[in-house]
Formats: sequence, C-alpha cells, structure tokens
Amino acid sequence: MKFRNITVLAAAAGLLFLGACVGDEESRSVPALDPDSVRDLTGLSAPTETPAAQTARAPAIVSRSDSLIVSTIHGDTDHPDLPTFRLRARCSGTQCSISEPTTGLTQTIRLADLEFGTGETVAVGTRHGITLVSGIRESADEHVIGLGAWMEHGSFTVQIERLREGDVTVDGRYGLAGGDLTGTRPTGGATWLGLMVGTPATGTHRGNRLLGDAALNYDLSSDTLDVAFSSIKNIDLGAAHSTETVMFQNLQIGMTGTFEAGLAGNRIQGGFYGPGHVEAAGIFEQSNIVGAFGARRQ
Repeated sequence: MKFRNITVLAAAAGLLFLGACVGDEESRSVPALDPDSVRDLTGLSAPTETPAAQTARAPAIVSRSDSLIVSTIHGDTDHPDLPTFRLRARCSGTQCSISEPTTGLTQTIRLADLEFGTGETVAVGTRHGITLVSGIRESADEHVIGLGAWMEHGSFTVQIERLREGDVTVDGRYGLAGGDLTGTRPTGGATWLGLMVGTPATGTHRGNRLLGDAALNYDLSSDTLDVAFSSIKNIDLGAAHSTETVMFQNLQIGMTGTFEAGLAGNRIQGGFYGPGHVEAAGIFEQSNIVGAFGARRQ
C-alpha cells in the first residue's frame, strides 16, 4: 500500500512544512544489498511470484478493504524551525487521524486517498508463502522507497520518503497496513508466521531497511495474542540490527478480530484478514524501530 504521500496530505492541511525520508547522508551513501545478498543474509527463499502479480491483485484487495493502519510518522527537515517531528496516527476503520502534538493540528487520511505508486520494483524473496517486494519511485521532488507485500487479503509496508517543497526538504518514515478484515475473533488457538519490515525511527541509520521474521501465537483460553519479531537484519548495511528481537505479549483480541496496545514509540496495532483468519497484518513501534508486518495462518 502506498499513499501519495501521507506527509504531503498533512502539509496541505497546514500541519507541517511536510515530509518524508530516506535517512541521513551517511546511511544513504551505503549501497543497498541486491536480492541475492538479502537472501543470503536473511535466509529467504527465491521469490515465488513477481511484483506484477502482486500489483495485479492489489486493486481487488483495496476495493473490499475495511481496515487502514498507519504508525507514528517520524521525520526530519532542513528547516531550522523544525529539525525533527513526529506525527501521531490514530486509526479506525478505513481512516486515520494524523496529528502534530506541538501545534495540535490534525489531518484525516482515508483509504480513498491511497494511490498506487509507479516505479522500479523487484521481488526480494519468499518466506511462509509471502513474497517481499522492494520498490523505489523518484522524480524531481520526491524519492520514495517501499518494502512490503500484497498478500491475498491484506498488505503491509514500511515507507521511507524524501520530499521537496519549495526550498525545504522533508524526510519521513512510517509503517502502513490494511486489508479485508475477517471481522471475528479466531475460533481456536493458532499460529501465524510471516515477515516484518521496518526502519530505525531516529539516529544515524534512520531510513535503512530492516527485515525479520514475524510470529503470532493466539491462546484461545485467554483470548490473548503474543507477537514476536526476530532475526532482524539491516539489509542496507548487510548486518544484524542492533536490536534483533522485538516482542508484544498478552494482547487482547477484540470481538472484530483486531488488536491494539501501547502508545507512540511502543505500540502495535493490527488485525486478522480474509476468511478463516488466514492472514494477519499490522504496524508496530518499539526499540526505535517503526514498521509493519504480515503473516499467514499455519
């Protein structure tokens, strides 16, 4: 899923100068790994489908989607009055309220605001039936990197953007997920396995792409969910990330099969998608990582 662009829409409402990101000069100077090297680093298998196949089914997923989730948007600008910023997102159904805490200004982002980006895409690799796709879109005023996947009923991605508005450059990074919710709690204990994608929210390596495993375990007796992201690698540096494991435990599952816990900087929000709760997807923030995840029922 891609917006054109969340921070642009926020700026149109006077929220900020605007914004999105690819990291600082040092991290951008590091060449991204090619797909073969990413697979060697992470253990992903060769891709089992093409980016074109995912793009072809995306419109149908969007047409029946009833869920949109956006993480906190972390960003920087080269304007002295706003060196860094955080846009908080509160999402329900197919819309999110994006707010800037300092000014109190808000902008509503709706599913209808979503558009499909065009640009160069490549299939990175496959795990648990999910093929990860990396894409880049460039023009005179923007540089957008996405890493994620369209599954059969849901989608997840981390967006790393750089935009130019007048004489101000704005960087931003956030997780995004959504799709066609199942609408009920799972009816039995189950496990979902898949992938997480992310980026450091701040610091020297902000804007580098992170990739790891995702595991969700649902305990029917307590109606709670444990989520773990593990073996997290920085695929732009070609090394293990400083935090290799992130966990959320004892999450309460709502009657509609959604879950949410925590506040900006340490939160998770997601849901179960498709018939029989076949998929799970969402966004998360913890340990200075902001990102998204998708998984399939085992």
